[in-house]
Parts: sequence; C-alpha cells; structure tokens
Amino acid sequence: MTDQSSFAARRADFMDRIGGEIAIVPAARESVRNDDVHHVFRQDSDFWYLTGFEEPDAVAVLDPSHPDESYVLFVRPKDRETEIWDGYRAGVEGAINDYGADAAYPIADLDKVLKERFIGRRTVYTPMRRGTFSQRIAALMTGLRRVAIRYGRPVPDQLADASPVFDEMRLHKTADEIDLLRKAGEISALGHAEAMRFARPGIQEHQVAAAMEYVWRMHGSRRNGYPPIVAGGVNACILHYNENNASLNDGDLLLIDAAAEYGYFSADITRTFPINGRFTPEQRTIYDLVLSAQNDSLATAVQGSTMTSVHQASIDTLTAGLVDLGMLPGPVDRARRMNHFKEFFMHGTGHWLGHDVHDSGSYGIDGKPRRLEVGMSFTIEPGIYVSPDNPTLKLSLLEFEQEDWTERRMMMGAAAAKKLEAKERDAAGYEEFEVPAQFLGIGVRIEDDILITEHGTENMTASVPSDPDEVEALCAEAPTLPFFG
Repeated sequence: MTDQSSFAARRADFMDRIGGEIAIVPAARESVRNDDVHHVFRQDSDFWYLTGFEEPDAVAVLDPSHPDESYVLFVRPKDRETEIWDGYRAGVEGAINDYGADAAYPIADLDKVLKERFIGRRTVYTPMRRGTFSQRIAALMTGLRRVAIRYGRPVPDQLADASPVFDEMRLHKTADEIDLLRKAGEISALGHAEAMRFARPGIQEHQVAAAMEYVWRMHGSRRNGYPPIVAGGVNACILHYNENNASLNDGDLLLIDAAAEYGYFSADITRTFPINGRFTPEQRTIYDLVLSAQNDSLATAVQGSTMTSVHQASIDTLTAGLVDLGMLPGPVDRARRMNHFKEFFMHGTGHWLGHDVHDSGSYGIDGKPRRLEVGMSFTIEPGIYVSPDNPTLKLSLLEFEQEDWTERRMMMGAAAAKKLEAKERDAAGYEEFEVPAQFLGIGVRIEDDILITEHGTENMTASVPSDPDEVEALCAEAPTLPFFG
C-alpha cells in the first residue's frame, strides 16, 4: 500500500480535464511466460499514475459527475485458496480502505455497472493505447445503444482517447515526482560506476549486468527500467542488442544502456568505456566526437528550446566531425543537407523520460515542435555506430533539410514520412564511399537524463563520469563486488 495523497491529487486533476464525462482506465494483465509461469508483473503506467494499485486485472472508473462514487475500483475479490498460492489481494474492502476508492466492486461486475453508469452520458474516455480494452468498451457502448434506441434513453455515442490527457499530465513532473526521478538516476549512476570497475576481458556481458543490478537492488530498486543493453565490441553497433551473452574482449569497447526503476520512475543511462581500461586512439577519436555532440545538445536544452533543436545540435556536430575524420564526403553543408549522418547516427538524440523509459507525451503542438518547459524530463543520447558489415556506404544524392524532415514527420507521421523519403532517395540516386578501416566495429553512445527546472537545466545522471580521462580512472579502480569465477 502506498500513500494516496499524490494519487488523489492526480485523480482530481484528471477529472477536471475530462469535465463531467466518465473515464475507464484498465490495469495491466498478467502474461504467461511458459507453461504455468508468468512474466514478472509490472503495473500499467497510466493506471498506476491514478491509483497506486499494483494488482493485475483491475479497472478504475473516474466519474466526476457522480454525487457519491466519483472514483470506483473494480478488483479481483478476496479468495483464500488463491491467495495461499499467488499472494495477498486487497479485495473490495481493501480497495476502499487502503486505496481511497469511493466504492469498489468485483471485476466480474464491470460490464453490469458500466451499463448503468453510461446512461445519460455522451462521451466515454479510455486509453486507446490499450487496444483490446478500448475495443471491449466500444462493443459495450454499441450494445447499449441498441437498447437505448428502443427505450429512448441517452447513452454515449463517442469513445474518446484518454491517452493525450495522461500524456500532458505525465509530461510535467511535480516536485514529488522529480525527487523519485532523481533517485532513479542517482542509483542507476552508481550501477554504471560499478560496471566500469567490474568489467574486464574474459567475462560475460550478462555478468556485468548482474553487478549493476545488484547495486540497484541494494539501493531500493525493485526492477530495471527496461531490459539492459550490455554490448561488447561490434555488438554496440546493434542499437537494441540485448542478448548479453558474449565474452568481453581485450581492446574492445563496452556500451551499456541500462538503468533502474525507482518508485515507478525510470532512469536511462548509456556509457561506453574500454574493457581493458584504456581507449585506443581510434576509439578515443570517436568517443570525443560523440561527447562533443552531447555537450552541444546539452547547451541547447534550455527552457523555451525544443527537442528538435536539441537533436539538430547533435546532427551539426556529428556531421562536421564525421566529414573531418574522412568518414563522410564533404563539404559539411552538403553532407548535412543530404542527411548522411544517418549512416552512423540512426536514432533521435532524446526522448521524454518518466514512468516509462520512453515516456508518454507529444513532441509537437499544431504541427510544430513543442517548447521545453519547467518540469519536463528527457534524455540526450547521441551516438556513432560504425558497422563492420558496411565498409562501403551507399549515400543518397537527395538534398533534404532536417527541418523539412521534422515538419513532415509532425504532419504525416513518422512512418509515412520515412516511406516518402525512401522513394525520393531512390529517385535521386546514390554514390559509394569507403569508410576508413580503422573505425570499423566501433560503437559509442553517451546518454544522460535531463530536467528543466526554474533555475536552468539539470543533468540528473552526471555523477557517473563521461569525460574520457575520468572514465579511464574509474575503470582502473578495484571493483567493490567480488567476482565468483
């Protein structure tokens, strides 16, 4: 059970935003892993945000116009035999006494009660990103309308998406939420620091992950914020590598993108460091360029700026550096117009951060990039990935401004804009370019968690070093954890 004051405040704010309408918000459901074993359960972020209730198969109904029951929980009933096997249930009484519900019902009664609550309403809100559940609500509304037509009673005729309401609320963090986010960053940084001490040639990627997770659990984290990426050598050139089963080799880099969750808030840190503790000249060259790009983006990440501007800062720095290193053909302005940086930097420079590692919230308003405001948290994570499988680049001759791409994506959606750009690239033709062999197989990403405050920009994960000299110094320290090998 958790303190309900912050959840009550969120519910009140949410109900103000939907007016006198009704909202139906489902919890996450348990998922079978294999045979009769389930995946480890983690509550749906929207549901948790409003309720603080951690059990699966529940539903919250927020009904601001109801005189007595504006907040109702539908939960699994108490069942002594089931609880012996699977653990305690709050039940109907616990939902009221411990979780602040005005009323509670067994989950089996959901459709029956909703039919009663829908009478006289015009709009029902539910998170559309929970696709299967929204289909269930839509079917319930359709069936109810057939009856309503016969008896002349008004029922809802519109199913509205509650996700944008959650997005706007979750995008702006409160003081209490910021404290949790900072704590997630703090303990995640401790894990990364231990990884730099612990990693050595000959051990496995997953063993380094285990050292980090031990640190996080001992500092109060119940789970990771997302599956860890622990990528040695060429594995770092796979953006979402998560096999974590390779041996670490002397002379390679180790890219770790991993973080803890604390109080349902996730950090998101990436560090890249030499497994043997010393960068090679080529590794240091690429690393310094990525760090310069991150610093330039960080300087841009101020109140009133945009995530688009933050991304553009990294693009400009990386493009100029890649041309200077002979990894892209110049001149720089031409390489930038042709988006040639995408050969080595394929993702965005950052994303919102909060209850989810890629947190909810729109990046644009009315087709334009939204401004950064106090209470917004996000990542800055430029990278360079030089795949050994692509020594000869096939570079498009299409000249295409990044600002045009951003506007297209806002107006058309990312998938449609990407498809159109691919057609235009094919029409413009291509040229070939050889990547300098000494850089093949190097992958570097540096990522920190940023908060816009009333006093400026705060790097919440700066306690784990990114300066290459400091990284090497930390790698040289003895690990605090034993190695059982």
